[in-house]
Amino acid sequence: MRGLKKINSVVEKKKEVIHSEIGKVRLFFEDEASFGRISETNDCWCPDGIRPVIHRQKVREYREIFGAVEPLTGNFVYMIEEKEEPIKRKVGRPRKGEVVEIVKPKPKEKGWKSRLMNNFLQLLSDSFPDDHIVVCLDRASWHDSQYTIVPNNMTLIPIPAYTPEMNPIEQLWREIRTRGFHNKYFHSIKDVVTNLHSTIADIPSEVIQSITQRSWFMVK
Repeated sequence: MRGLKKINSVVEKKKEVIHSEIGKVRLFFEDEASFGRISETNDCWCPDGIRPVIHRQKVREYREIFGAVEPLTGNFVYMIEEKEEPIKRKVGRPRKGEVVEIVKPKPKEKGWKSRLMNNFLQLLSDSFPDDHIVVCLDRASWHDSQYTIVPNNMTLIPIPAYTPEMNPIEQLWREIRTRGFHNKYFHSIKDVVTNLHSTIADIPSEVIQSITQRSWFMVK
C-alpha cells in the first residue's frame, strides 16, 4: 500500500505544479521484454478429428523491446533494439596460402543498457513534448545508474521491489505474445521484428486500455 500511495501522491503533486506550465500530466508504465526465435507453443483450435502439427525451433536470436503504456488512453510507445547482424566466416580449414579473417563481436561497453534506456526515454519524451510524463518502472539497475539520463519533462517513479503485478504493461507483453508469437516459426530475426511491428499495430487502443487499467491509479 505504501507504493500505491507514493505513486498517487507524486502524480497529484505533478498535476498541481506542472499542469499550468507545460500541459497535462501523463502516467506511463515502462518495462522491457525479449522476443526471438525460440518457439512459444500453446493450445490452438483445429477441426474435429485432426491433430495439429506445430513446427518448433530453438534458435538463440532475439531482440529486446523497450515499451511504455498509458492505460488512460491506450497509447503504447516502444523501441526495438537494433543489433549488427553477425558476419559469418567460412567454415572449415583454410586452403594452403589462404588468409581467413576471424571477425569477433564487439565487446559491449559499460553502461550499454542504460544508454539504450536513454534512447527510449528520449523517444517517449519527444512523443509528448508539451506534457510532463510520469513513468512508473521496476528497479532494474539500468533504470537508475550513473549513465541514466532523464529528460526534463519526465519523472521516474520506481515501483516496490518484487511486485510485477503493479506494472500493467506485463499484461500487454502477454497479449503481444498470444496474438503474434504462440505456435509461430520464424526463418530469421528480421521476420521476428516484422511480426512484432505488425502485431503491435493490430492491437486496438481499446484492448490496451481494458487490459492495463487498474482501479488504484485511475484517479480523476
